[in-house]
Amino acid sequence: MYALPPDEPDLGDLQPLVEAIDDLCEILDGDRETVIEGLAEILRRRTQFEALKQLLDSR
Repeated sequence: MYALPPDEPDLGDLQPLVEAIDDLCEILDGDRETVIEGLAEILRRRTQFEALKQLLDSR
């Protein structure tokens, strides 16, 4: 009925993202957590921008 999660996560489709984050960490000479937090902030701001843009376009 329910499957136990694997011991190691299957990165599958996320592998390119993992590699891109690793490359970004190397380029920016930053640690992984800082880079991911920065990317998350960019996504939050972009989402807010798109929501505001839709609101203004609907008027």
